[in-house]
Amino acid sequence: MTDWFDAENHATRAFEMFERGRWAEAEMELRKALAFHPDQPEWLYHLGIVLESSGRDLQAKAMFEQAAELSPDQVDVVVSAAIVCARLGESERSLHWLDRVLAIDPTNEEALARRIEMLVVQGRHEEAETAFYLAEMAMESSSPMCLLEISVSLIARGQYRKAGWCLREAMKMEPGLPRIRLRLAEVHASTGRLDRALQLCGREVREDPGNIDALSLYAELLETSGRHTEAVETLRRILDFEPADLPARQSLARLLKRMGHPQRSLVEWQILRKLDANHHGVDIEIGEVLMQLGRFAEARASLLQAHEQSCDQLEHLGPDQVELIRLSRMLLDVHLPEEAVVLMEAAYEVAPDDPETLRLLALARYNSGDIRGGVTISRRIIRMDPGCRLSMHNLALAALQRGRFGISWEWVRRGLRRHPGDESLRRIRLRILFDATAGRFHKWLEGCLTEKA
Repeated sequence: MTDWFDAENHATRAFEMFERGRWAEAEMELRKALAFHPDQPEWLYHLGIVLESSGRDLQAKAMFEQAAELSPDQVDVVVSAAIVCARLGESERSLHWLDRVLAIDPTNEEALARRIEMLVVQGRHEEAETAFYLAEMAMESSSPMCLLEISVSLIARGQYRKAGWCLREAMKMEPGLPRIRLRLAEVHASTGRLDRALQLCGREVREDPGNIDALSLYAELLETSGRHTEAVETLRRILDFEPADLPARQSLARLLKRMGHPQRSLVEWQILRKLDANHHGVDIEIGEVLMQLGRFAEARASLLQAHEQSCDQLEHLGPDQVELIRLSRMLLDVHLPEEAVVLMEAAYEVAPDDPETLRLLALARYNSGDIRGGVTISRRIIRMDPGCRLSMHNLALAALQRGRFGISWEWVRRGLRRHPGDESLRRIRLRILFDATAGRFHKWLEGCLTEKA
C-alpha cells in the first residue's frame, strides 16, 4: 500500500511539473512512479506526452505503444501512438494503430483523416480516395480534415480543379484549419494564378511569422514570380528561425547564384557543407561557383571530391544521368578528362542511344588522349545522326592529328556539304592543305639533298 501511495505522489508531482513546463522534472517523477508500477497505462501515456513535448519522438513512441497495448479501448492513447509513428515516417505502423482506433470508434474524425494521410504518403492514392468516401459515409457531415488530406492526393495526381473544390469547402467549414491556405496557394500556383497564390501565402506568413512551411512556399512563389530580392529576404527569415534548415540554405545559395552573386552563393554552400558534410551535390555546386569566380585550382579540388562521391554512388545507388553529364562537363572545363571518362562511361551504360551522352563521352575520350575510343563513339553518332556537325568536326580533326589527310578531307567535305558556313570545318580544311603542302615540300627538299649528296 505504501508503494502505491508513493507512486501516486510522484505521478501527482509530475502532472504539476508538466503544467509548469518543467518537462525534465515531470519525466523524472513519472519514471519514479513507473518504477513502482510499470504497467500503469495512464502514467506511460503521460510520460509519452512529456517525451514528445521535448522532441524525443522515438522514446515517446515506445511509451504510447506500451500504453495502447495495456489500454486498447482508450482512443486518445491509440491516436497518440498513430500520430508519433506517422511523424517518425512509419506509415504502415501508423495505419495499424489508426485501424485500431476506427475499430473502436468508426466516426473518429482525426483517425479517418490520418488514415487518408498515411495512404497518400505511401502513394496508395486510389485507396486514399476510397478511405475518403468511406469517411464521408461514416460521419453525419463532411469533414474539413478529410477534405484537406484528400486534396493532397489530388494535387499529387494533378487534379487541381477537384483539389481546389475540396479546399474551398473545407475553408467554409473551418477557415482556421492548419495548412489549408498553403494547400490552396499550391493549387493556385499550379494553375497559373500566381498572384492569388502569393496573396494567400503572404496572409499566412503575416498571421504566423514563424511558420516555416508558409515561409518556404512564399519564397518559392516569390522566386517564380521574379521577385528575387524578396525571396532572398524570406529565405533569410527562415534561417533566422532555423539556421540548420538545409533546404532553405540550398535554395538561398542557388538563388544568389542565379542573381549573379557567386561570392555570396559560395558562402551559403560552404555553410551547408559544414552543416552536412555528406550533403548530396554540394561539392558540384561549390566547384561551379568557384569556376565562376575564376578560382580554378580550388574548383578542381571540389570537383574531384564530387567525382569521388559520384563513383561511390555508382557502386551502391546507380547513376543519375543528368548529374553525371553536368559534373563531366565541369571536369572537362577544369582539365580533368580522365575523371570525366569514368562518369560518362557509366552514363553511356544507362543511355547508350542518347545523343548528348554520346557526344560528351566522345569529347571526354578525345581530351583524355584516347583518340581511337573517341572515333568509335563519333562514328556511332554519325550512324544515328548523319548530319551531326560536331561529330564530323571531331572525326576530321582526329584523322588530321594522326596524319590521315585523305580521311580528314573526306569528313570535312561531308561536313561542309551539310553545313557550308561552318567556320571550324573551314579551318580544318586550311590546316589539311597547309600540312599536306608542307609535307610535299619536305619530301622535295629531302630529294634535293639526296641528289646533292
